[in-house]
This record gives sequence, structure tokens and C-alpha cells, in this order.
Amino acid sequence: MEYVLYWIAGVTTALFAIRVILMLIGIGGMEGADAANALDATHAVDTLDAGHMAHDVADFKIVSLMTILVTLMVGSWTVLFLRGQELPDWAALLGGYGGGFLAGIGVSYAMFSMKKLESDGTVRTEDAVGLKGTVYVKVPEAGKGKGQIQITVKGRVRTFDAISDGPEIVSFKPVVVMSMVEDNLLRVCPTE
Repeated sequence: MEYVLYWIAGVTTALFAIRVILMLIGIGGMEGADAANALDATHAVDTLDAGHMAHDVADFKIVSLMTILVTLMVGSWTVLFLRGQELPDWAALLGGYGGGFLAGIGVSYAMFSMKKLESDGTVRTEDAVGLKGTVYVKVPEAGKGKGQIQITVKGRVRTFDAISDGPEIVSFKPVVVMSMVEDNLLRVCPTE
């Protein structure tokens, strides 16, 4: 039994080290399609687009390749240690792999938390809805054309085309974004 445990511990430790090294150099771990999720036992295959990637990537999975790898690695080393303490085999196995599973969930949760911190930095037009801005180029009355507004979205000052459903809005007046009409075109109304 000890020989098998050394093999399991050694192989899983090597695989874990390779996985961590690949993640540190940016290969197969922290990108949008995440290689670990591709191999997860509970992962359902679906396509991710840039607009939904931040929400879909950061799903916490208890049963994943990383959880299994860490469970086997930590569990095997712990069992070997506990067997050296003259514990019965059943107690060493239960304690070792139980602790390994808890360590696996901890590592998976840590990776889940790091993935939530990911951001591609893209400012999307729909992110501006509900925010306040200032008219940059006057916005003509309803149906008479487009103007421009400047608005701070995710810490960046952006200029968007704008239309109004009401009267003309002159330059430098504050506005609030009511909705997105199309890409880079917002519907605005004056505000105080």
C-alpha cells in the first residue's frame, strides 16, 4: 500500500507543479476559456462571448480537475505521514483523504476568487446606462439627429453619440443615460 501511495503522491505533485507553472507563465489557467474548466467533470460545454465571459468563467465547482488533483496529492502525503505515526490504515486513509478533500476545496475556492478579479478592461456601451454625464456636442431635439456626451464609465472618460426624446439639450448641460439604442449610441435626458 505504501508503494502505491508514493506513486499517487509523486505523480499528482508533479502534475500540480506543472499546472501552477503553466498558470504563472500565462498558459492554460487564467484566460477566458480556462483549461481547467475544459477538463472539469461538471463543466457543461457552452460558448462564451466577450459580454458574458466575466460572469460565466467564475463559476465555483467543488468537483474539478484541480480539486481531484489536490485531494490526491495532499491526501496521499498525509496518509503516508499518518501511517508513520502508527495509526490504523482506515484512520490514516480517512484522515488523509478527508483533509486532502478540504485542501482541494480550499485551492479551488482560491482559484475561483482569483478568476472573479479578472477583467478585460473593455468599456461597453451598456455599462453607461444609468450614469450621469455632460453634453459635449449639443443633442438635437427628438428625431433631428445626434449629439455627443462625455461620461465616465469604469474610471475612463468616454465620448458617446447621443439622442434625446425631448427638446434640444445644449452643450455642457448634465444628462443621465436612459438606455442604449445601438452600439455607441445612447438615449439621454437632461438632469439637475
